[in-house]
Amino acid sequence: METGIYIRVSTDEQAKHGFSIRAQREKLTSYAKLKDWHIYDIYIDEGISGKNLERAAIQKMLVDIKTNKIKNVLVFKIDRLTRSTKDLIDLIELFQKHNCEFNSLTESIDTTTPTGRMFIKIIGLFAEFERETIVERIKVGLERKVKEGYSLCSSTPSLGYVRNRGEKVQRIDERESAIVKEIYQMFLNDKTISEIKKQLQIKRVKTKKNRNWTNKNIINILSNPNYIGKVRYGLNTNKYFENTGNHQKIIDEDTYLKVKAKLKNRLRTKTDAYYSNKLECLCKNKMYTKRTYINDKCYINYLCHNPNCPFKSISHKYLDKCLKIEDRSFYQRFYYVQNTIQKIAITSLKKDISLVYNSVN
Repeated sequence: METGIYIRVSTDEQAKHGFSIRAQREKLTSYAKLKDWHIYDIYIDEGISGKNLERAAIQKMLVDIKTNKIKNVLVFKIDRLTRSTKDLIDLIELFQKHNCEFNSLTESIDTTTPTGRMFIKIIGLFAEFERETIVERIKVGLERKVKEGYSLCSSTPSLGYVRNRGEKVQRIDERESAIVKEIYQMFLNDKTISEIKKQLQIKRVKTKKNRNWTNKNIINILSNPNYIGKVRYGLNTNKYFENTGNHQKIIDEDTYLKVKAKLKNRLRTKTDAYYSNKLECLCKNKMYTKRTYINDKCYINYLCHNPNCPFKSISHKYLDKCLKIEDRSFYQRFYYVQNTIQKIAITSLKKDISLVYNSVN
């Protein structure tokens, strides 16, 4: 019987339980020879979770099953194949559809019998329960770690910090911390996010992951409480909280709070100009928005893309009431604003904007 041996191992499982690729391979090949099964291929997924089927080796094995190249699948344990009950049931149905048998060495399961099929579903439930329990334990452990003042650093420490393997507390990197301080200072000196990004590109400064800067990268640095000695958990979730960390500060708290307030004011204006490049000027060209910051206040103007257009810019405040009409659909609001733009534009050429604004509203 043409047999496909499937092997999967994650780093933690290999270390804790001895499910190494070599150990699984030796036991499974010996068992196949004992049963006088011909091994068509050995499919190996290394260091990959079994929570879903998005794995290269198992997908290759499924293709071979569908093309009738193998008629039997042999695994060390069912949870090597998958930890999801739904995926397990789907796989068994696929095996049955293509007359492919399934055998688990450890659980001694034979899916050709009703009893075997029942046990495989039961074991699948326990495998999924085990995975969910492990995930919950990890979450509890991470939350406790933050409450004790340690940064998670789940992928990479924040720019300005380093933490070697085995270290609990992150340490300041002098070169990177100077970049962080410069970003904060530029923002306090009324540089926009785009201008800061441009300055960093000119100086050929890269991100922590050695990539080019984006606006999001800079906003993340300006809003990261890690730089004032805090650690956080559950970012973008309802379980989010901050705690005093055990590491040193890079930015003083007063500077951080000033930047936070200034950043909040600037980001709040982002949605105020969602008609940008949608509204039309009298000359039929699209209108875009330009922001001007004075004393940390943002002033938005709509301008025509045509540089030769005689129409002056329209302040966002003239359209503010139109934009807040809640009892109309997006398109109704859009056409109402467009109509207002036209009326204000005609009057602006006559140097009497306020009169039309009052008549429209």
